[in-house]
Amino acid sequence: MRHSRSIITVSIIIAIAVFVVAAVSSFISGSSEHYDRPSSPAEVIEKMTEVGESLTETNQIEETTESSEQLAEAAQQEAEALETRTQEEVVENTTQAVETAIESAQETSQSVTERANEAIAAAENAAAEGRAEAEARLEEVTKEAGISEEPAEVAAPATVESKNHTVTAQGLIYDPLVVTIAPGDSVSWTNMSTHNTESLEGLIPEGTEMWISAMSENYSRTFTEEGIYIYKCTPHFGAGMGGVIIVGNPVNLDQIKSFDAKGATRRLVNRAIQAAEAM
Repeated sequence: MRHSRSIITVSIIIAIAVFVVAAVSSFISGSSEHYDRPSSPAEVIEKMTEVGESLTETNQIEETTESSEQLAEAAQQEAEALETRTQEEVVENTTQAVETAIESAQETSQSVTERANEAIAAAENAAAEGRAEAEARLEEVTKEAGISEEPAEVAAPATVESKNHTVTAQGLIYDPLVVTIAPGDSVSWTNMSTHNTESLEGLIPEGTEMWISAMSENYSRTFTEEGIYIYKCTPHFGAGMGGVIIVGNPVNLDQIKSFDAKGATRRLVNRAIQAAEAM
C-alpha cells in the first residue's frame, strides 16, 4: 500500500511538471495552437489518479505472478520430497525381500545337509552290519572246511650267490680271452707280475665307472651293470694283450659295433661282437 502511494505522488509531480513546461512553451511561442494538455489542476489530479490506478494494477499483477512462482516452487519441492520418499521405500522393500530370500535359502541348505548326513550314517551302519555278517559267515565256512586261520608261511626267495671268475695272465694273453658272467659276479686277475688291467674308453656300458689296476698286482672287480666290457694290459696292448667281459645281457652291443676301432682294439671288438651274438 505504501508503495502504491509513493507511485501516485511521483506521478502527480511528473504531471505538474509537464503542465508547467507546456504552459511556458505556449507563452514563449505566442502561438494559439491548441495542445492536448490538462486545463486545470483538477484535471491533472484526475489524470494522475488514473495513472496511479494503472500502476497499482501492474503492481498487483507482479505480486500475483511472484506468488504463483512461489507456489510452483513449493509444489516442485514437495514432488521431489515425495519422489525421494518413494525411492527409499522401494529400496527398503527390496532389501527386506532379499534378506528373506537369503534366510530361506540358508534354511533349505541346512535341511539338505542334515538329510545327507543322515543318509551317509545309515549307509555306513548298513555297510558295517554287512561286513560283520560276511566275517561271521566266512568264519563258519572256514571252520566247516577245517582251514587254519593262521596264514601260511611264505617261502623266502632263494638267494643267488655271486660267483668269482678267474682270468690268468699267461705271457702276452689273458686266459680266458672272453668271460661271461652274471650281474653281481666278480672277476679276479692273477699272475699279474708284469701286467695290469685298464678299461677302454667308449667300450664299456654308458654310465659305468672306468678302472685301471696297479702294475704287477693281482686285481679283483665286481660287475653289477649288464653289458660288454673291453679292457687291456696297458704296457702290452701294442702286442694285442687284452680281454672281454660280458655281464648278463650285452645291452651296449650296438655301441660296440659302431665304435671306430683299429689295430689291437679292432681285434678285441670283433671277438666281443662274436661272443655276444653267439649268446
